[in-house]
Amino acid sequence: MSPQTPEPTDEGAALATPERTTDELLASLRRIERLLEQLRQRLEATARAERYREFSLARLMGALLQALVVGLLLFALTDWVYQGSPAQQLVKLAFAGVLQLGALTAFLLARESR
Repeated sequence: MSPQTPEPTDEGAALATPERTTDELLASLRRIERLLEQLRQRLEATARAERYREFSLARLMGALLQALVVGLLLFALTDWVYQGSPAQQLVKLAFAGVLQLGALTAFLLARESR
């Protein structure tokens, strides 16, 4: 007994002619290639914008205030280590808290301006 090969039906032959499917496939591939190229260009533009952010005065102020906060916290820590006045420690920590709120506000302003 030899294996039987399925005979093509008339429906399949009428629906898929080789020239038609090849042309449709090529057109579909060209469209996909065009879409992928557009996607690549958008991704490159987004990456370029992220790499080179504009200067922001709000972000600069936030960074400066953050540095002051760290300095005040270190001064309060040295007062605590060397048995400084609790009132001075509290004042330094209070100023650090207020400046931290200022730094966070500046960072949020820089974020919203984008």
